[in-house]
Formats: sequence, C-alpha cells, structure tokens
Amino acid sequence: MKIALVSDWYYPKIGGVATHVHQLAIYLRKRGHEVSIITNDLRTGKEEELKELGIGLVKVPGIVSPVLGINVTYSLKSNREIGEFLRDFEVVNAHHAFTPLSLKAVKAGRSLGKATLLTTHSISFSHESSLWKALGLTFPLFSHYLKHPHEIIAVSKAAKAFIEHFTASPVRVIPNGVDDERFRPIGEREKERVKEELGISGDLILYVSRMSVRKGPHVLLNAFQNIARERGDATLVMVDSGEMLPFLKAQAKFLGIEDRVRFMGYVPDGLLPKLYASADVFVLPSTTAEAFGIVVLEAMASGAPVVTTTVGGIPEVIRESGSGVLVPPGDEASLAEAVLEILFDKELARKLGEAGRKAVERRYSWKVVAGEIESVYEEVLSRL
Repeated sequence: MKIALVSDWYYPKIGGVATHVHQLAIYLRKRGHEVSIITNDLRTGKEEELKELGIGLVKVPGIVSPVLGINVTYSLKSNREIGEFLRDFEVVNAHHAFTPLSLKAVKAGRSLGKATLLTTHSISFSHESSLWKALGLTFPLFSHYLKHPHEIIAVSKAAKAFIEHFTASPVRVIPNGVDDERFRPIGEREKERVKEELGISGDLILYVSRMSVRKGPHVLLNAFQNIARERGDATLVMVDSGEMLPFLKAQAKFLGIEDRVRFMGYVPDGLLPKLYASADVFVLPSTTAEAFGIVVLEAMASGAPVVTTTVGGIPEVIRESGSGVLVPPGDEASLAEAVLEILFDKELARKLGEAGRKAVERRYSWKVVAGEIESVYEEVLSRL
C-alpha cells in the first residue's frame, strides 16, 4: 500500500502525536509499505533518519503558528486544499483531530476516492459529558470535516467517547504503541551503573513529561516532600521542559527538596531508555485531558512499576495490564502513599514491572499495533 500519514503535529513539535506518527511510519515501512509523512514546512530533525529508512517527508508550505503549531495558511476557513499532496497515495491517515492539515486531508482524501482515516489522540475535560455534543453543534466546521473519514481510530476509549460528540463516522479503538526493543528491562548491575553515573545511591523516582499544569509536576513535587521524609536516599528525576520549569525549580527550593530533585530537561535518546529501566517507580501525575500517555507505555516496556492518575484513557491501560497503582488527580497524599508502597515492597514492585512488560509484548508493542492499523487500512480499501 502507498500510505500518507498527515499531521500538523509532527517534529519539531515534541509530544505523543509526533512520536506516534513517526513510529507508525517506521513499522509500516518494515511491513513493506510505501509510507510518507505529510506535515508543515519546518525543519523536523528527522530528515536524515527518514531518508535512510526509505520514508518520504512531504512539507506543506504555509505559515505555521508558533503558539499552536498548526498551519494557519490551510486553516479550516481557507479555500486552500491539500489534495495535490495526496493524489499518489491509496491510504490517507490523518492524525490529531481539530487541526487544519488533518481535517483538510480527510476531506480531500475522501473526495479523491482514497481509503481515508483519522486517528484521534486527544480529549478534553469532562470528555464523556453530553455538553460537548451541544458544543460540537456550535462548531459546524468541525462537523463538516469530521463526516469524511471512512473510519476513525481512537487511541483509547476516552478518546473515542470524546470524538463521538462531533461525528457519526464509525470509531474503533486501537491503542498507542511503544518500541519494546528500545524500551526494555535491564539487569540489576546495569541499573546500578546508570544510577552511579547519575550520582544516585538510593531510590530513583522518575517523571518524564512536559512541565505543564495538566501533567501535574507541581503535585508530584508536593508529594515528594513527604516521600523524601520516609525514604532518605530517594531522588526525583524530572525529564523534559516546559512553561512551568522555572516555577517548579522555585517550588523545590521552597519545599527544601532542591538537593533531592534533578531537573534534567531533554535527555539524549540513548539515555532515556536507561532512565526508565533504572527507575524504582515511574510517576505520571496528570490532572486532566490525558487521552493515553505514551510515557506510561515506555515505563511499562522498561519493566518499571507505575503510579499515575485516574484521568482520561490512563486507567484503561493500568487496569488491563496490572502494571501500576492509580490515584485521584491532584491528591498529593495518595500519590505519596502509592509511591512509598512500591518503594517499601520490592515484591510488589517486581510484579507490577513484570505485568507491564508482558502487557506491552501482548498488546502495546508497535509490532502488534501497526499490524492492527494495517488491517483497518486493508478493510477500508476492500470496501471502496
């Protein structure tokens, strides 16, 4: 098949959508398909890698909003269409609903007679509320474009519930995937070596995500103040950057834990898997609007026990896999209690870590997920 993956949200924008599109392209290529990523006219940093892998990269000209990361030239109210970039493909799979290139692509793909799909990666607050159906009626542009996909793929049941407020197109759930060869468990000696290189002698508590309010890093810092009292050698490692970073550094100093918290910013690709695999517990304290949480899969694939919140699509993964402990969002006391339970109970930590890895191999490996998505493409093509 000749497949186009279309998204405003590809690199250099960092996040779950970009990761998903990139990995899906790689694994579809491994399965023998001709694949191109169609995105904004920006330097992605992936040009050489894609060229070596034989994956096309098509850059759509236009003005890109530095704030939203979307192509405003091809905004939904613009008469410009994207069909000229899609004529040579059999399958058009747009990614991330409510962004211009994706919605323009599903309309153009359908009008050109292509197998046309949209993968939705997002939810909002109260995603199951019927209020969104009423709001959807007030945004006729969204309804206009969202009627065109033959199929919509949602990365979670939560994402499915949200998108169904805006469209009658059929929606099926296929979860995010993870590269379970890159993210994998390591031996105890290697874990100790990684900790030694980082100057960590005791427990390593890991957070990997954007430093933004909805991810809850401020909640984790407050919880860690209590954790640090109980585990005198624990270190909290926080990876990534974001608008809250200056505030978080000030918060750590105010709480008197700045010497126990390591803000690492972006880390090299080679170090990130080692951090996951060396973590005694991985924490994602999201407070709202989390459709899935790819970092949770990366931790599970690495054999790390997980503590996270009952937000959006996250509970679906944790409950099905048995890979971690769920706590209410914003509940600092419950978050600290869950982390401490795992740190004090090594057998529990081992069981959670092993369950997460097994679930990834069975359900969330890209080798599995790409095959499911490929089957949907073939099914839609067979109906044309």
